[in-house]
Amino acid sequence: MRVFDWSFGPQIQIYYLVAAWTLIAVIAMYALTRTPLGRMCNAVRDNPERVQFVGYNPHTVRYLAFCFSGFFAGLAGALAAINFEIANSAYLGAVQSGTVLFATYIGGIGFFIGPIVGAIFVTFLSLGLSDLTQVWQLYFGLIFIVVVLFAPGGITGLLMMHRPLLKAGTLPKVLPSYLVALVPTAAMIIGLVLALETIVHYTVNPGDDSHIKAFGVGFDAASPYIWAMSVILLFGGFWVARKTWTWVGYAWDSATSAARERGIAT
Repeated sequence: MRVFDWSFGPQIQIYYLVAAWTLIAVIAMYALTRTPLGRMCNAVRDNPERVQFVGYNPHTVRYLAFCFSGFFAGLAGALAAINFEIANSAYLGAVQSGTVLFATYIGGIGFFIGPIVGAIFVTFLSLGLSDLTQVWQLYFGLIFIVVVLFAPGGITGLLMMHRPLLKAGTLPKVLPSYLVALVPTAAMIIGLVLALETIVHYTVNPGDDSHIKAFGVGFDAASPYIWAMSVILLFGGFWVARKTWTWVGYAWDSATSAARERGIAT
């Protein structure tokens, strides 16, 4: 089939086809959120009892939202079938559904662009980690847990938190404390990676050579120095990070107070 001399055989043509339909779908979804139905969907999500009190049926609103979500999911499935030239039961499995939910919550469910940011982040993360370590799913799950516990608003929520400070010009008060807290946090993460990689090596591949490579760095998993380094970096970095992130909280309170004094709501 040829349309405007396009056969949709070369990968570049499929890319532009998927990109065009994705853009159209994003615009349509955003327009839907601006309609009364979209507003009521948000209201039902936040407080269905109050929606029922004002005369709307939450079940009807949820049904309509489910129908629209099925339409856009079907569009995504059709584009995926064109891209990969295959459609099997794996697209209907729990892994695919879980990945979509993970991307949504990591990106942030409180903003329209949140799931898009989460999908981009998860895609690059899965592609990058799969080339650096064998247990990339474990790191993916840990990142999801950290986001749920410490950043319920997701990546988009974290970014939007800084918008009032940027508008008020008080963001520079917080940046130095971020840089200070970044050092022990990075040390803690390095210690965690060393501990996980060594434990996984002896759990999954106990009979293999102890010289392993993770994230492009080779080390001996049997060396006591590696174990000691991972423990020191993990627990020492955690202890120092708790102190430094307390300073971040103080700096954040100071910056938000200054923003309120300038008439910027935070």
